[in-house]
Amino acid sequence: MQRVTQWNLDFAEHSEQGDRYQELVHRVDEALGFMAAAGLTVEHPIMTTTDFWTSHECLLLPYEQALTRLDSTSGQYYDCSAHMLWC
Repeated sequence: MQRVTQWNLDFAEHSEQGDRYQELVHRVDEALGFMAAAGLTVEHPIMTTTDFWTSHECLLLPYEQALTRLDSTSGQYYDCSAHMLWC
């Protein structure tokens, strides 16, 4: 637990949240130890890159829901806003 306790400040030892904080420190240290044992360091390419896709349309789900209608002839739902057509 030595790596993480370097940022373990004295305030945690004398607070109500101290035990929870110490448990978190221990869990983070275990995770870092596991990553090191698996050969993952901060220099490893997987730790410096990520594939991340986003779309502003996905942020509009309540808006899309409000503009979704049930077609009485086919029984299918239709999005009347056209935002989600791009997702």
